[in-house]
Amino acid sequence: TSSLAMSATYSYRPSPAHCCHLDVEELEMLLEAYFAQIDGTLNKLTTLHEYVDDTEDYINIMLDDKRNHLLRMGVMLSTASLMLGAFVTVTGIFGMNIKIELFDENKYGDREFLWTVGGGSASTVFLYVVAIIWCKHKRLLE
Repeated sequence: TSSLAMSATYSYRPSPAHCCHLDVEELEMLLEAYFAQIDGTLNKLTTLHEYVDDTEDYINIMLDDKRNHLLRMGVMLSTASLMLGAFVTVTGIFGMNIKIELFDENKYGDREFLWTVGGGSASTVFLYVVAIIWCKHKRLLE
């Protein structure tokens, strides 16, 4: 009976080759599951990276548009300053303490002074409009 008991216990033990084969299969299944999770995480990270890059490009486009708008306004204000400076120069020349017949009240009156100021103002506005139209024609402004 003891040899029968020994043969019964021996028959229930798995062979070492069978044991290693099961361990390798289980390990392969675990590794495949982990690789699938890692691949999913990598795909999510890649998508997130692309989204961040697209958002950065969009923000740069918006900043470029605002910068262009500010540059356009700078050109318009500089042009207005130039035209106003020309009118101030003419006004400064007429404002000097020099005897000019145009401002002799006995000869011409205030009417000629008002015509001079009005004409200078109108010509300043006209030159500003011409300068802006020229800049738009040359595609310096949109």
